[in-house]
Amino acid sequence: MSIKIERNLINLYGNMNIEMITDLLVLLIMRPDQVEGLSPTVQNVEYEVDPEILLMSTEDINGRTKLLENEIRIMRSECARLTHEVNNYREKIKENKERIKVNRHLPYLVSNVVELLDLDASATDEQEGANIDEDAIKTKCTVIKTSTRATYFLPMIGLVDADTLKPGDLVGVNKDSYLILEKLPPEYDSRVKAMEIDERPTEKYSDIGGLDTQIQELIEAIVLPMTHKERFITLGIQPSKGVLLYGPPGTGKTMMARAVAAQTKSTFLKLAGPQLVQMFIGDGAKLVRTKRFDSEKAGDREVQRTMLELLNQLDGFQPQADIKVIAATNRVDILDPALLRSGRLDRKIELPLPNDLARSRIMQIHSRKMNIDKHVNYDELARCTDDFNGAQCKAVVVEAGMIALRNNAVQVKHEDFMEAILEVQSKKKTALEYYA
Repeated sequence: MSIKIERNLINLYGNMNIEMITDLLVLLIMRPDQVEGLSPTVQNVEYEVDPEILLMSTEDINGRTKLLENEIRIMRSECARLTHEVNNYREKIKENKERIKVNRHLPYLVSNVVELLDLDASATDEQEGANIDEDAIKTKCTVIKTSTRATYFLPMIGLVDADTLKPGDLVGVNKDSYLILEKLPPEYDSRVKAMEIDERPTEKYSDIGGLDTQIQELIEAIVLPMTHKERFITLGIQPSKGVLLYGPPGTGKTMMARAVAAQTKSTFLKLAGPQLVQMFIGDGAKLVRTKRFDSEKAGDREVQRTMLELLNQLDGFQPQADIKVIAATNRVDILDPALLRSGRLDRKIELPLPNDLARSRIMQIHSRKMNIDKHVNYDELARCTDDFNGAQCKAVVVEAGMIALRNNAVQVKHEDFMEAILEVQSKKKTALEYYA
């Protein structure tokens, strides 16, 4: 008999994991001389006999056994009922997911979040919470305004997490229940996309000659606050919001801005001054405010509105620390002083006409991809191009190449450059006359 019990116990414990053994109570009644004959597997099992059971009679034990069997049947019935309910809930969840999927493919009603509210769960009297269930009141509620200019209060927000919403967000709601189905991307004007430079410029700082000091100042004011922001935080330095590049035409202002756009990973928006002058009142200011900058029919009043909005965006109640402005002008003397004060365009970088060394460097940069004769003397060319700006130095190089092309030469010689200088000088001094 002990051998049969031992085999049953070994089979029982061999097919159970440790969690099942922990919650298992085994009643094993044996004589003391039978324990020594059991295998170590059974002997190592810890067991404890309730003293109350030892004092019970056989009839009482049988009665308790029947009671436990009855409880087991009840638990099995309850387990079957719960399993049936779980299956029903799974079917409902599947059906609801299908409905949500269908609703997501339907057209949305575009709305804006006006306000988020936290209602008290205790406010469930007849006047304040008659039509709102208690679970809904415990969550955040919201007020939305649809594209039809109708305002609705939503006790149940919908499928979007309330913590991800904030006033002003654009959302898509169901046209019947007005439940929020999806958070839409921020609204933007198509003119912003047109201003954004998709193909980044290829200019490098090494492509700019004679402006090493100005390049370093521009890097410190614009590039470093974006690439090494932690260094400014450590030192407690407030970086500049913008930089003003000023100087005569053709000194490299646009090229420096293009080099910054090429060397940084930020979104670069290009905006010309005449684009700020709008036909309708308020359009110019709106263009600055929304970063989306056609007509020259506005008066001084609209120009002043645009300027005030530009000043507010540079240094207002809600400054944008991650937005940097690079402004360039040829007439710094006519700018509003409020635009140049500290906290706005406080870093002003002058780009003067290049000196002899700078002109030599500029011509070397623009001729490095050309087949140039080794006897070309750039220092002499620089001395012959007095009062030339950077654009005119580049024009000399291009004109020298065209002269060599007309002469069927395979290399650009020093004489070609000298002839090109004379050609550019003649165009510079010629007074153009226009006739109607």
